[in-house]
Amino acid sequence: MTRKTHPRLWTPATTLLAGTGIALAFGISKSWSVAIIAAAVTLCMAGTFYFIGGQDTDIGAVIGQQDDERQQLVALQAARLALVVVFFAIVVACVIAAAVGYPFWPFELLLVIVGISYFIGVACYGVHDEVPGTAEPERTDSRAIS
Repeated sequence: MTRKTHPRLWTPATTLLAGTGIALAFGISKSWSVAIIAAAVTLCMAGTFYFIGGQDTDIGAVIGQQDDERQQLVALQAARLALVVVFFAIVVACVIAAAVGYPFWPFELLLVIVGISYFIGVACYGVHDEVPGTAEPERTDSRAIS
């Protein structure tokens, strides 16, 4: 299964994988009846994503991995908003944990992970060779200098 041959299946498959992990965590920590409920919710979400990914809409194109440049920009902006919301939620959780006397190092660790992943993203997706407009222009003069 590659992005080229089955692009519509990537989001439901990712949902199933993450949901299975969550269901296993519920089964181990709570009870297996809670894990079955989590697995059922996961199946419903994966089916919904598969259905939405087949529609001819902006959301369907983004979820179905068949988006154009404009839709990719919308998805990128939505991902950025989600990151900002998660960042501030972690900060608030850290402050609340400190105020009630609970250990807040797990929240600080999450903040460090968010920060490191940002810089890794900049390093991976940023401009590596040269900054636009600073390169030396090529010579168009074909005469030999003697």
